[in-house]
Amino acid sequence: MDSKFLFKGNLVSLIASLIILAGLVLLEINGISFALSGTFLAIMTVVWILAIPSLVSYHRSKLERRWILDFFGIAAMVITLVGLILAYQRSFLGVEIIVLGYTLEPIAGISIYLTANKISKLYSSLFFWGAVVFTFGLPLYFFNLGDISIFGDVVKMVGIVMLMRSYLLSNLTKR
Repeated sequence: MDSKFLFKGNLVSLIASLIILAGLVLLEINGISFALSGTFLAIMTVVWILAIPSLVSYHRSKLERRWILDFFGIAAMVITLVGLILAYQRSFLGVEIIVLGYTLEPIAGISIYLTANKISKLYSSLFFWGAVVFTFGLPLYFFNLGDISIFGDVVKMVGIVMLMRSYLLSNLTKR
């Protein structure tokens, strides 16, 4: 495991999670039709772009079972790109495809979870299970239950922040 690249991947994931949180809150406030708005699509485009350095950093961190991240992470990016293209054409099918792509996020995250467990089982669990709740909460927006996805995103961010804190503290003590 290369902790430096794991930290970088977590940093990019944290930034993306904060942006996602803004989008989730706006979606909760404005309703599901907001998913086809220019604002929401711009948010999702930024998140999609951030997935590239995140995926590269995690790949370079030499995760356990890295192939899981590589395969499912790239598949998720391809699927969400198709969804974004359709959503920009004002097709709600695009939003549904984006949600489908996001279902692969927790699977891709298994590699991160297994590796981050060596740092902290608690923090890696918060990161992983927060991502699971976030992802599987997304379809609940169709039933006005978007708070579940928001909760999952916040839990995921807490796990990321605490993993990053652990990395920073361990590097301070090495000096």
